[in-house]
Amino acid sequence: MNLIETFGGKISQLAPTDPEKAKALILAGWRANGVKNRLTYRRKGVSRSDEMIFQQVNRAMTNCLAHPQKNVMVSLFTPCELLLTQGLQPYSCEAFSSYLSGSMAEQGFLRTAEEEGIPASLCSYHKIFIGAARTGLMPKPRFILNTSLACDANTLTFRYLAELFDVPHFNIDVPYEQSDRAVDYVAGQLRDMGAFIARQTGVPVDENRLMAAVARSKRTLDHYNIALTRRRGKEMRSDLTTELLRTVTLHFLLGSPESEAAMIQMAAEARKAPPAKGLQLLWIHTTPYWVPPLRAIFDRKENVQIAASDMSYDSVVDFDPARPYEAMARRLVYNSFNGPAQRRIDRALEVAEQVGADGAVWFCHWGCKHTLGGAHLGKKKFEEAGLPTLLLDGDSCDRAFGGEGQAATRMEAFLELLEARSPGKEAL
Repeated sequence: MNLIETFGGKISQLAPTDPEKAKALILAGWRANGVKNRLTYRRKGVSRSDEMIFQQVNRAMTNCLAHPQKNVMVSLFTPCELLLTQGLQPYSCEAFSSYLSGSMAEQGFLRTAEEEGIPASLCSYHKIFIGAARTGLMPKPRFILNTSLACDANTLTFRYLAELFDVPHFNIDVPYEQSDRAVDYVAGQLRDMGAFIARQTGVPVDENRLMAAVARSKRTLDHYNIALTRRRGKEMRSDLTTELLRTVTLHFLLGSPESEAAMIQMAAEARKAPPAKGLQLLWIHTTPYWVPPLRAIFDRKENVQIAASDMSYDSVVDFDPARPYEAMARRLVYNSFNGPAQRRIDRALEVAEQVGADGAVWFCHWGCKHTLGGAHLGKKKFEEAGLPTLLLDGDSCDRAFGGEGQAATRMEAFLELLEARSPGKEAL
C-alpha cells in the first residue's frame, strides 16, 4: 500500500464520523502536494505552463476547504466571471470529485451515494460529490449555480444538493438551438443570475469589472487557440492529469488573471517547441488519469502526445466582451457540447486539422450518456475523414471499474497502427 492509498483510505474512514477532521487532513494533503510539485516539476521536465495550471487549480481546491465562507458551488460549464468580480470562490463539484479520486479516496463516497439510492449508472463524478456532501466532507456553499450543459444529471443533482445544504440555487437552461434568439434567451438568464448573486451578497454587479473579466476570458481563449494552431507538427509533452486540469483552467476559472497568464505561456511555448518526432492525438472527453498503465504511455513522452482535448477547446467561440452577458451566453449556446453529437464531431474534425492529429481517442466514460451515445457515430465520421479512431471504455474517477491492463493493451495496439500509417513517427 503506497502513501496516497493510505491517505485516501484514512479520508474515507474519517469522513462519515468526523468530517471536520477529514477536511483538515485532506487540506493538509492537497497543500503538501502543491509544495511537492512546485519543488519537483522542473526536474520532471514539466513545462512552465503546465506547472502554472497545476498550481492554479490546486489553490482553487485548497481554498474551497480553507475559506468555505467564500464558496459558491458551480457545475463545470457555468460562466463564473460574475463570481470572480465579487471575490467569491467558484468550486466545481466535478473538480472536487477528481481531486478525491486522485487522492484514492473515492470509493467510500461512491458507496455512500449508492446506499442513499443513487443509481450505479449515474456518472461517477456526480456520485462522488453527492457522497462527499452526504458525509459532510464537501464544504457547504453560500449558494449553487449550474447550467443544463452538458450533462443530463446536472438539473437533478444540483437541485438535490441545494435541498441537502438548504442553500439558494440558480439554474441556467441552455437550449439546443444555436441562434441569436437562443443567445438572447441565455443572456437574459445570466442577467437574472447577476441579480441573484447581488441579492445573496448584498453587493451590486460592477458592470465595468464584469466587462474586464469577460475580456480577459476572451484573451485567454484566444491565446489557447493560438497555442493549438502553433503546436501543429510540434512536440509539447504533457500527461493525462494536466489535460484534465487544463479543462478546469478554461472553464470555471476562466476570467482569472492566472488562467490568462497560463495560456499566454502555453502559446509562447508552442511557438518555440521543437518539431514532433512522435504521434499527435486528439482526445475526446475526460482522461482516465488514475489508470497507471495508460498514464505511463502518455507521461511526458517523446513518442506520443495529446495535441488537443475537446474538454478544453469546447468554448473557443467568437464573442464581444463589450456585451458581457451575450458573450458568456454565446460560450454556452455555441459550445461544441451543446445539442446533438454531430456538433461535437464537426468541431473535433476542425481541431484535428488545426493541430495535425494523427488519430483520435474517444474515451467512453461510464455514466456519460452524451459521450457514449455519440461514440460509434463519432468513430464512423472520423474515419470517413481519414482520422483513425480508438473507442476506449473506462471510468475517469472510479477505480472499481477495472480493465486497466486491457485499456493499455488496446492503446498500445492503436499506437502501433498509427505508427504504421505515419512513417518516421515511432510510437512505442
